[in-house]
Parts: sequence; C-alpha cells; structure tokens
Amino acid sequence: MMKHIQYILKLIFILILLTSIAYNLQAQQKDLNITLDSTALHATINDPVEQGRLFDLPWIYSTAAVSTIQGRDLYKTPDANLANTLIGRLPGLYVKQSSGEPLGTPGMVNATSMNIHGIGSYGFSNPYYNNYKIYVDGFETDLNYLIGIPAADIQSISVLKDASALATFGMEGDNGIIWVVTKRGHAGKPSVQFAVRTGIQQPVVIDKPLDAYKYATLYNEAISNDNGNIWTPYYSDAQLQAYKNGTGTNIDWYDEALRNSAPYTDGNLTFSGGNSSAKYNVSLGYLNQQGLFNIANSDETSNELLNRYNVHTNLDFNLFKIFEATVDVGGRIENQKSPNYNTTTLWNNIAAYPANIYPVFADSGKWSGTAIYPNNPVASEKALGWISNTYRLLRANFGLKEKLDFITQGLYAHEAYSFYSYGTSQYSKTADYARYFDSVTTTTNKTTPIQAQSQHPEGQVDWKQATVMLGYEHLFGKSNITSAVNYYQSDYRGDGLVNYAVHSQNISGRFNYAYNNKYVGEFGFSYYGSDAFAPHHRWGFYPALSAAWIVSNENFLKNNHVLSFLKIRASIGKSGGIDDNAPQSGRYLYQQYYQNAALSGGAFYMGNSNPTYAPVLNPLYTANPDVFAEQSLKYDIGADLNLFKNLHFTADFFQDKRSGILTPVNSIPDYFGYNIIYQNIGKVTNKGFDLSSVYTNKAGQVGYSITGMASWSKNKINYMAETPPAYAYNAQTGRSIGTPIGLLATGYYQLNDFNADGSLKNGEAVPAFGAVQPGDLKYKDLNGDGKIDQTDVTAIGNAPYPQLYYSFGGDINFKGFDLSVFFDGTEGADVNILTQAGIQTSGFVNNGNVFSLQENAWAYYPGQGIDTRATATYPRLTTVANNNNYQASTFWIKSDDFLRLHNAELGYSFSQKLLKRAKITQLRVYINAVDLVTWSSLLKNYHLDPETLAGYPVMKSYNFGFVVTF
Repeated sequence: MMKHIQYILKLIFILILLTSIAYNLQAQQKDLNITLDSTALHATINDPVEQGRLFDLPWIYSTAAVSTIQGRDLYKTPDANLANTLIGRLPGLYVKQSSGEPLGTPGMVNATSMNIHGIGSYGFSNPYYNNYKIYVDGFETDLNYLIGIPAADIQSISVLKDASALATFGMEGDNGIIWVVTKRGHAGKPSVQFAVRTGIQQPVVIDKPLDAYKYATLYNEAISNDNGNIWTPYYSDAQLQAYKNGTGTNIDWYDEALRNSAPYTDGNLTFSGGNSSAKYNVSLGYLNQQGLFNIANSDETSNELLNRYNVHTNLDFNLFKIFEATVDVGGRIENQKSPNYNTTTLWNNIAAYPANIYPVFADSGKWSGTAIYPNNPVASEKALGWISNTYRLLRANFGLKEKLDFITQGLYAHEAYSFYSYGTSQYSKTADYARYFDSVTTTTNKTTPIQAQSQHPEGQVDWKQATVMLGYEHLFGKSNITSAVNYYQSDYRGDGLVNYAVHSQNISGRFNYAYNNKYVGEFGFSYYGSDAFAPHHRWGFYPALSAAWIVSNENFLKNNHVLSFLKIRASIGKSGGIDDNAPQSGRYLYQQYYQNAALSGGAFYMGNSNPTYAPVLNPLYTANPDVFAEQSLKYDIGADLNLFKNLHFTADFFQDKRSGILTPVNSIPDYFGYNIIYQNIGKVTNKGFDLSSVYTNKAGQVGYSITGMASWSKNKINYMAETPPAYAYNAQTGRSIGTPIGLLATGYYQLNDFNADGSLKNGEAVPAFGAVQPGDLKYKDLNGDGKIDQTDVTAIGNAPYPQLYYSFGGDINFKGFDLSVFFDGTEGADVNILTQAGIQTSGFVNNGNVFSLQENAWAYYPGQGIDTRATATYPRLTTVANNNNYQASTFWIKSDDFLRLHNAELGYSFSQKLLKRAKITQLRVYINAVDLVTWSSLLKNYHLDPETLAGYPVMKSYNFGFVVTF
C-alpha cells in the first residue's frame, strides 16, 4: 500500500507543477477574453449553492431541508476527531463526545455518537444513534474516514434531513445524510497557506474517590450495617488516626498514574491555485495528541500517543471546453500507541482501587499487588510494555463530465469511480511483573523482560463505487429546468475486519423546475437494490415530491424594506433503511447464520461420569426470508426568510412515520431450539422542529454577528410486539424509545418501619428482591397488592438522548482584532448513573471504592455520633450485593441537561500594509479555549461529566495558533 501512496504523491506533484506552468503561460497572454454562457444555471461564486445530490443547484431553487456549516467555523475547535467540531453547529444534527482519549480510528468511532432529527427507530442495532450515512465529495464513506479529515480541508458540511433532500438515496435515506465537501482550487494566483495549532488538554472533571481516612470511616459503617446494625468496626481508631495524620497508606491513584495535562499539536500546509484549464488544492496535515498517563515514552514504555499524517488533493481540469475531469485523492496514516493493558480497564482500576490497599511499591521495592487487587495501576502503565496500532486509509475519486451541447443545449453526461481502502496492523512489546505484598509474592505472575512481538495485519476493507449520470439543465424564457438520472453501484468487502461482502445498486433521478424565480417544484426518486434481503424483497422504490414558493419575488412584496426574502417549502416522500452491515447486526436476516455457542455462554458436554466439552454452533437468530427494508414516510414544512437584509431565519417542522421496523417476536415454541425471529412489524412516529438564525451588522468600524439554533424532537413507539404487560403503566409501547422503566423510589426505610424481629410492619409493601433493613430504598406499590415487584414498574424519566439541543454565540471584530464565543447545550435527557457510572455508585460491593456520592449515606449509630436519617442522600452502605437498592428506580435517574462554553477565541490579523513588505498575503494569530466552562447538575452534585460519566474524561483545551498565507 505504501508503494501506491508514493506513486500517488509523485503524480500529485507532477500535476501541480504542470498546472503552475500552465497558469504562468496564460498570465503572459496579452489578449484574454472570458465569456459567460447566459443560459448556464450555475450560481456565481458569491451565490449560495446547494451542492451535490446529482447536481449543484442555486439555493433560491432548493426545495429541501438542508443545514450547512463552513469549514472555517469547524476549524475553531482543535480536535483529533472531526465529528466533535460539529457539536452544536448544525440544526438537526446532534453530536455527543464520550471520550477525550487519543484513540486511533476504531476507538474514535466508538467515542462518537450522532443522529439526525433525533431518533426515528429502535432498530436492530445502536437504537439510540440511528445509522445515518456519510458522503464525502459525492461518494459514500464511513465514519472511520470522516473523523480523520482535518477541519482545514473542509469547505462545508451539510445535513440532508427531509424527503426532498434524501429522495435519491433510497434505502440509505431514512436516518439522514451527512454531506461533506472538501476544498477545491480556484482560478487565480497560486497560494500557500500554513496553519499550526498547539495547546494543552485537561479533564473537564475527574471524580476522585475518597482518601484512606474517609474510606475506612465509611467502611466501618458498611460492615456494621451488614452485621445487623451493630457497631463492629473493621478499622481501629489507631488505624484511622494513621490515615488521618499521613502515617498510614493513603495513595491517590489519580495523582500517581496521571498527569495534570496532555499536549496537542496539529498543522496543515495547503497549496492552491489554477486557471481556467486546471485547478488544484493540495493539503498536507500532521497531528500529535498525547494522553494523560504518567509515563515516559521509551523503548519499554509508552504513554497514549496518536500521530496522524494526512494528504488530500483535489484536481480539476477543463479539457477542450468539452470535458471536465476531476481527480480527488485523500488518505492518512496514523499510529496509536498505548500501554500494553486495556486502557478502559486501567481507568476503571484507577477509580476502583481504594487508597489504603497498598503503596505503589512493596517493602522489597517490587511492584505491589494482591489477589483481590492484582493490577497495580502504575505497574499496569509501566511494567507490561506497549502496543502500537497502525491504520492506513486511502480514498481516490475520478470523475469525467462531457458536455453534449452538440446534441442539445444543456445536455451532459458524467461518469465517476471511487476506491476506498482501510487496513490495520499491530505491533507490540510485552512484559510482565511479579506482585508483592509485605515482601511476599501474591499471584502466579513472574517478572519477564520486554519482548518484541512480530507485526501482523489485523484486516483490510476495500470499497468500490461507480456512477453513470445523464443530466440536463437549461433556461427557457422564465423556466429553469435542472434534471439528472443516475446509476450507482457499490461493492464493499473485507478480510479480517469484515469477512463478508455488501453489494447495492441504485437508479435515481431528480427533476427541478423553477418558473419566473417564484415557483419551484421538484420530483426525486430512487429505485434501490440491496443484497441484504432475499431476491423478492431486494428492490424498493422511493419517491419524493417537494415545492417552494419564493414569496418575496411576488409583486406585493417587491422592494419591501423589512422582508427582503421569504421562501416557503414543503416536501413529502418515502425513504428506506438497512441496519448495519454485519450479520450480527441484522444484515442477511433471510439467511441462517450461526455462532460459536461459547460466545453466547453456551456449550455442549458429552458423557456422563466425566463429560467432555465439545464446541458447537447455535443460531444467531431464526432466518426469515420475508424481511425487507425499514420504511420511512417523511413530511416537512419549512421557511427561509431575511429581515432588514441582515437577519436570516430558517425554520423546519417535520414528522417521520416509520414502519416495518425489525422487531423480535417470541412466538416460536422453546422446544424448537431457538425462539427469536425478527419481523418487519414495528412502528414509530418522530416529530419536531429545527430553528436557526444569523444576525450580522456593523457599527462604525465594529462588525459583529449573533447566531443561534435549536432542534427539538420527540418520538413515540406505536407498536413493537411487546408482551402484554400486567398493567398499562408497565408498557414501553406508547413511550419514547429508550424511556427508562423502573420503580418509583419514595425514600428510605426507617427504624419504625420494622418489627423487633426485623420484619416489615403490616401495611408496608414487601419487596420481592430480598430482605431489607433500615436505610434501604423504599418504593411505591403502584398496584396496591402489598408487594414490590415488576408489576410496579413504570416510566421513571426521559430517554438517554436529548429532546432539545441548542447553541448560540457571536463574534465581534474591530480593526485587526476579532473575538468569538460559542455555547452549546441540551435539555430533556436523563441518565441512569447506576449503570453509566457503576464504579462511582456501587460503593464497597465487589471490593469497590467510595466517592463523594456515598459520604452522606444513611446511617444511625448514636453511640458514635452518627445520624444521617433525616439528611441522607444515599442508601445505607454495604459490602455485599443488595438487589433491592440496585433496582432501576427514580433514585438513580438524574438529569443529563447541560450548557457548555464550547469555544472562545481571540485573534489578531496583521494589516496588509505591514505584511506586504514580507510578501505575506495574510497572517492571523489567535488563542482559544474549548469546553472551558460547563454548567450541569450532574457536574455540580456528583462530579460527573454529562457527556461521559466514566472512563477517560472529556477534555477542555487551551490553544495558541497562527495562519499565514503567501
């Protein structure tokens, strides 16, 4: 693959050289006449253009609901993951960052969650973040490729949301499309731009566990609670005093294993230019991000480290005034190193290991460790070696357009081909260490020297796509016609990473008619086929109708000084949906697939007295030859308007009716051997709105702008083949997807709720989850049967994704100075901290740790001066499993709403007069901060970040950068 990359780089260099020579020759010509075709429908460079979807279209003629952000706005957020730069930027697109870890491509994909227009389906896989599709420069790609594109290479990113925008995508359109356009060259003087950013990253918040003294104090309460509420302390007063005065073991594992901050640097070098015959834009990028682990990078140890090298080239050629050719090549190589220990487990251990278990080193000077706490967090970083993963991604698009005006004016043909390759390999150096406690080894591990492991490939994915299109665009008097018919074919296959092939075909068309710059109608369609289904369900037809009325061009609104522009849009259409590519995720349900029984916890044993294990296969699911693509019927009404020529406002109101959602039906008898079959019977309705506004103005030498956007959506499950519940309030049907179902916590059991023998008094509902005692959680008996069980569950909060996400900000500039701020936030989401922050919430159970959350646990030991009965914010502590307290209930459901100061930037652009002497076109320097301040009840009350409750934290950063153009 490296040979291919080297060859492409040489080709790019030659093409740039030839283009530069052509430009210089043309500049020397004295007589140069440029004529514009008056019948061309393409907008000028200053006109907003809706790009892609078979053809570019002047925005005034667009009937679709499309939100767009320019790359210069994304560049304000330094981040290794491009998806994170989209947070709060686009109406209709929700983005959640769940880690700040310097991960390689697969890790960043897992740390990125996005959805368009909320959640429309509970689907087969990933129900909270439906499977949107991604297109870069006209061809589909995956999140692996998207996240690594430098923001400096982005011209714009759009979100396609309604039936009109999605009409040509067929079975890929139901969850929306992210449409990416990279920068291209423009005719003009060659330019070179160099941009560098560097800074430090720090955790937004880290919820540290309590120190040794507080841990031991609370442990005494827990062990006494487990002994019948009789004070029986495990730690003596002398031990407590030692912890308190610093003579006892009191290790802050966060301080030992982590640094306070980590460096980040990225840079881009861009060459751009061209003439009427050839244009080029070539970008080279580099990124370095380090992690928080307190490790030196050496031959034997390594901190988390991400190095990324990008190249992106777009070339455009105008040949003989008939042919237009494009060559787009992009790719990257990235290397991610980390300690040779699962970093998620390492973060969990740092949080879960109590401060008093042992020092970092035992008395012998060897690494400490015990059978209960075997993996010393510091040793896990420094004594096990390191692992290195290399990811290579290459993408090349080739296009050719032929003008067929000799047949009829405005007719053209276009052919394009795309190739995408993604491969991984791994190399490591491994070691091990003996664990000691009081100079005695505690495990069977032995100290071994560092050993290099051979590099080996992990897998490869190849994706080939091709299109053939016939288009027509012309102006007939007052009538504008823009149309195209396209054939598309895709072949996706892999080895190692994926061991299956995915094939699809699409015949699509789009016909736009505009009359007198007032009335616009559009029809789009897709006839889409996928091998995900049996032959008789392989193809589907997906039409869409839309219209727009440009009201401001009517005579009764012309020359209106208040309302300078108004367009009303409406669309209705049908889209389809396919679940993930893998058989395990619901693809190929018409075929019978099997898996190793051991993977699902099963096995088969032969013999009686001395049975022998035998590996066997069991079905992933029961095959159903009648499954078909999920269906989506979309409605949208929208408006775009300008007031006073400097206030732009867009509104869209939408409804999405889903049907044919793959749903498990447990109707097959158990004696059949496997009782899950999926059928297209689910139904969901999702509705909401998108609002956005931009206000720009100038007061003297001060220019300023204010922006804001809000998106709201709410879904409802209409049918999901739910087993009829005992009571209507138990049901998931009729509620939003992911609505938590559980018990209503009413407080804590008190001493007067019990008889002398420890049993509950008459009139108290008896929990079915085991014995309870004072301090345990108390629940509401909804059906009044005197028991607390699963017939008492109901909705206990909002779904874990927001109903409303919003952003607002502004910028101001004066002479060479500019200042911008940007806030984003969410409302209407709840989170279950019991499941999402289990280490912080489980306390001493399973040898766990305690945090500030447990400091005010219910306790009553008057002899020790302990009485929190009236003020407790946590149930009684215990060292054993407590099924009653750890039921899903309102006690554990917390609001996930938050508001962040996501970006703040101060910059200065040097004057042209000063730069001219140095032959510099532009020079800007700036400082900025990302995720500087967060307002959240989770953060305030529980020291938890609202976007990631456990593991590697979301990072805030402080950066300095400059952009210089020659």
